[in-house]
Amino acid sequence: MSNTSFKIYNASAGSGKTYALTREYLKIALSSPKSFKKILAITFTNKAVNEMKNRILDNLFDFSRTTDLKKAAPLFLDVMGGLKLSQETLRNRSRLTLKDILHNYAFFNVSTIDKFTHRLIRTFARDLKLPQNFEVILDNDIVLSEAVDRLIDKAGNEKQLTQVLIEFALEKIDDNKSWDIVFDLNKIGTLLFNETHAHYIKNLENRTLDDFTALKKHIRSEIKSLEKKAVLLAYDALEIINASGLEARDFPRETLPNHFKKISESEFNLYKLYNNKLEDSLLEGKILKSGIELPSLEFATNLLTVYLGIKEILYHRAFLRNVYANIVPLTLLNAIHREVQNIQTEHDQLSISEFNSIISKEIKNQPAPFIYERLGEKYRHYFIDEFQDTSEMQWNNLTPLIDNALASESGSLFLVGDAKQAIYRWRGGKAEQFLNLMNLTVNPFVISPTIETLPKNYRSFEEIVKFNNSFFKSTSPFLNNKMYNILFEKGNEQEFNTQNEGLVKITFLENGVDQNLDELYCHKVFEHIGELLEKEYRFEDICILTRKRKHGILLSDFLMRQNIPIVSSETLLLKKSPKVDFLINLLTYANQPGDLETSYQILNFLVGDIHGKHSFIVTHLENPTSLLQEEYDFNPEELNRLSVYDSLEYAIRQFRLAEKSDAYLVNLLDFALETEHKEEGGISAFLSHWEKKKEKLSITPPTAYNAVQIMTIHKAKGLEFPIVIFPYANSYIYEEIDPKLWLSVKKDRFCDFSEVLISKKKEMGGYGKMGAELFDEEQYKLELDAFNILYVALTRAIKGLYIISEKDLTSKGGHKTDRYSGLFIHFLKEKGIWQENNSQYLFGTLPSPSPKSSSQHLEENIPYTYSFKDRTGFQILSKSGMLWDTEREAAILKGNLIHYILGKIETPEDLEVTFDHLIQNGDIEGNETNLLKAIIHKIIYHPKLLDYYSKGNIIKNEKDIISKDGIILRPDRVVLKDNKATIIDYKTGKKNTKHHEQLYMYADTLELMGYDVENKIIVYIEKEVNPEFI
Repeated sequence: MSNTSFKIYNASAGSGKTYALTREYLKIALSSPKSFKKILAITFTNKAVNEMKNRILDNLFDFSRTTDLKKAAPLFLDVMGGLKLSQETLRNRSRLTLKDILHNYAFFNVSTIDKFTHRLIRTFARDLKLPQNFEVILDNDIVLSEAVDRLIDKAGNEKQLTQVLIEFALEKIDDNKSWDIVFDLNKIGTLLFNETHAHYIKNLENRTLDDFTALKKHIRSEIKSLEKKAVLLAYDALEIINASGLEARDFPRETLPNHFKKISESEFNLYKLYNNKLEDSLLEGKILKSGIELPSLEFATNLLTVYLGIKEILYHRAFLRNVYANIVPLTLLNAIHREVQNIQTEHDQLSISEFNSIISKEIKNQPAPFIYERLGEKYRHYFIDEFQDTSEMQWNNLTPLIDNALASESGSLFLVGDAKQAIYRWRGGKAEQFLNLMNLTVNPFVISPTIETLPKNYRSFEEIVKFNNSFFKSTSPFLNNKMYNILFEKGNEQEFNTQNEGLVKITFLENGVDQNLDELYCHKVFEHIGELLEKEYRFEDICILTRKRKHGILLSDFLMRQNIPIVSSETLLLKKSPKVDFLINLLTYANQPGDLETSYQILNFLVGDIHGKHSFIVTHLENPTSLLQEEYDFNPEELNRLSVYDSLEYAIRQFRLAEKSDAYLVNLLDFALETEHKEEGGISAFLSHWEKKKEKLSITPPTAYNAVQIMTIHKAKGLEFPIVIFPYANSYIYEEIDPKLWLSVKKDRFCDFSEVLISKKKEMGGYGKMGAELFDEEQYKLELDAFNILYVALTRAIKGLYIISEKDLTSKGGHKTDRYSGLFIHFLKEKGIWQENNSQYLFGTLPSPSPKSSSQHLEENIPYTYSFKDRTGFQILSKSGMLWDTEREAAILKGNLIHYILGKIETPEDLEVTFDHLIQNGDIEGNETNLLKAIIHKIIYHPKLLDYYSKGNIIKNEKDIISKDGIILRPDRVVLKDNKATIIDYKTGKKNTKHHEQLYMYADTLELMGYDVENKIIVYIEKEVNPEFI
């Protein structure tokens, strides 16, 4: 068998891995009919799946239409050469294969690894005694929160558990922390869903509260015993000193006698005791002041023996205290685990985080042919993308199936990855697996792999590639693990593409006494954006990357205040939509009618910014129900009778919130429907679920919106942007939040426990060989992760990379190599260009921006369709729910019906059809028709307005647009012609300067979308029509 049946692609950033994957996939899929059914391609995100599927289908389509070899795509030529086919044969095969895939799409197996493992578990559900229709839980936080609530509810009823919870709260108080344990329980509970901890937690399943209590009692006793030994030995040391005739003043700074004195007085702080050079002095025998001789040759040796004996005891005590501090959380972790299991059993649920462990335990050891038989398919070819993010358990689960495929003559395996981009260790990703396969130190198969490094960077311009090559080579020695060091030293030798420009700009901020560092970062980012706009780059060309989400939020808020349009996960949250907020308030009001804050929010939304707003709210605050019923035909009590979904649709219709489809409202309705399928309890349960999820629920970002993007580095992985700005580039390399580790122990010394949970601390170096090695190994991983995150951030840019760091130096002026800033300074020093008084460094020049098509505008014409109106058993009143005045004519003149009618009219020809429709639906009465027609006629035939109602224009009536700060705006009418826009807004009542402000906001947003706003017109409608051009 050829070694090429197992191939590994080492694909650095921008090296064309998707091209390579697509090429190899097509070579197999086009080799013979139906071959695509034997291929399983696995990646890690739905976005990557869709991208790969589209790439395959698009290329098959292009291949099927390739008639001129001179104009053929490079991929066509590659596949043709690889399969040794003629142009005609390849074209025909592509056409047939494309047709075959589309007709048998279920066999087009490009999938996330979670989806594949889900399918395996479904297949074996009966064998595993799982419900056939179990629900997959994607959000573990919800289940965990419920489990913690259940556990706390048991306090007072279960004596042992109550005692443990009380002890936990008291221990927190002793550590000067809040006694509230809910946060801590949710935090420790996250370990349940982390694959790294799964094996250890599994071993605790059968442990009882008595087992943990016994362990705690035993360790407490051991700690007291060690403390007594340390104190006695300290007295021995002081006795040796006294017996020698020496006094404390004979020792430099009296340090040595004071060391033993502190221990004799039960002071056991390791940092204070051992953060000095006492041990070195004892080893050298230099423990007395100059001129004072040692009383005997063995004096220093005897003190050293006692010193080391005490040190060993105190470090063992520290280890036991570490274990002791984690026993209660570990006890409760076990209890939380049981509650999670109970919840999942009650609701027929299964967490996605359990998939791999279930397969590992129950399915992996089944013979591969049996698994294939149950699946109904047999894969011969495996593609695994982003292999560096594959967890150990995921890889071990796939290995038997792949091994079976490779054992046949036609099987193959293609792995694609880059260990430098492994940034998901917290999710179980293990870059070491990829490195071991690359280095040929580990191979689960009998076939040796062929390794191919993709040499060229097709993404970034030359100067950016050169910078990254030299920067990471320069800083690689700061990776203390040899394998990781070589990865960055040898793995950054990318070739350049033909784009020979590119800019890298590094700025170091200096934090003065009276300056706020966050403000400095914000202003520098704003300054860079201004520079780029001057060079004719667009907002949409720019992406700001941050390591921490909180920095992205801070930058987003600042830039929006500077009128910079922003798209980020924050601006796209459902809760940011005023309409969504209004609907949630309506549900809250129905659930709690007496809540004045909710009443205020409802009235505030309805009244907008009209004159007399304050008096209006005061008038209706105590009882908004009558207003809602009389003026909107909206009865809040109906919400308690209807389902949540129907309640939302009822409100959306009555308040005319969606004359067209609104992404925020659609997503809210989807969330309501999903919640109702899972939860019971109506509005109250929905609102509770909303509170838990509202910080995560967002709409999909618009693809053609001219705005600066802000995202975390993790979300940017796999993406590219013309310009990248990377602020806050001064992360601490060893940063982590209360990390937990498992350490193996001797069962006979720990009440039959073979592993204990500990907090990672520097003192682990004194826990013995195993503790020291574990600490070092974890530190090496943190170094690799920090370098990998930095690598991903610095390799997203195509044309320009702007790095903003800090001049963060030691007291002696040295650079800190445990921070990103220190790595940048080290690089600049090595190149010989670092200067203390220089805060800015440039590499290369910024290329010109790529030309943009003027047709890229954010607009959709999807009509909103109500499902609620067609349901039997409920009738929406047709009485004009939008009217505010009691007298009909006054209400018409207020403009509500007029607005509605004008929203249906594009040209005068639409006038009669619109009125016929209104009369048939009962929206207007016969005696009102003439009055309304007369008013509408005056508007559309007004001499100054007639051109804007004529044929030949593109009309956008009441279409939503998103402002730079994420607010949904809806101009009454936008008239488009030759990329020029005229905005028309209809107003009733007195003139107000706020009307002007509103049109300027519409105009600013349309200009950001690429339109040239020619006219802004307010049409005031009273007895006469008065258009005002502003």
